[in-house]
Amino acid sequence: MSILRGWLFYLVLSLTIIGLTVCILVTTPFLSVQRRYDLFCRPWARLVLTVLRVICGIRLEMRGMENMPSATEPMVVLAKHQSAWDPFWLGAYLSGPACFLYKKSIKWIPLLGWVVWAMDMLAIDRSKGRSAFEAFMKKGPVKLKQGWWICLFPEGTRVPPGEHVRYKTGGARFACQSGTPILPICHNAGRCWPKNSIAKNSGTIVVSVGPVIQTRGREPHEVTAEVEAWIENELTRLG
Repeated sequence: MSILRGWLFYLVLSLTIIGLTVCILVTTPFLSVQRRYDLFCRPWARLVLTVLRVICGIRLEMRGMENMPSATEPMVVLAKHQSAWDPFWLGAYLSGPACFLYKKSIKWIPLLGWVVWAMDMLAIDRSKGRSAFEAFMKKGPVKLKQGWWICLFPEGTRVPPGEHVRYKTGGARFACQSGTPILPICHNAGRCWPKNSIAKNSGTIVVSVGPVIQTRGREPHEVTAEVEAWIENELTRLG
């Protein structure tokens, strides 16, 4: 049943992506990126979460929303990364507009890749190694000044429940260099939306928003350790 629900969800998701792509591309010459985000991307992300609830029985519980800063505050978001579910919640419920890093090759993928390109997200060429990160360090502050929240996954890859990888320092390095606070996000979505799986398991995804972590004048390794400790301890608390 979970596999059948998964196939039905992806069918509906594909139809919504077609609609999103048309809206984004048609209005690109007339509306700013931020305006298109508010009009189309955020409602689309919330629609996807609603489709998940209706078709797959995946409900949502949010904790710590009182820690969510105002959209006017610059912010780097470091989030747990258990599945492909994560960007939908970030796009739907962060106060500020979410700007994601993505592999440059993704923009050539029909529909969704075109949307990512048209929304001027941060493309990186991982084949270039350190120079790719340096390019991000230059482009990221520009996006912050434009009002975007930079969203990163410090684990670097989707990590299934029960497994653990050492957090990378890139997000903290960027936050410390730019003096931008960090908002840590924890969730247990991997139980309902497993990594690399069509199946969608009914249940409740719990998202927890942590207290803002200040970075100005601090070392990236110290900040990364604080982020990792909060997220992993919170994940244990969520069960």
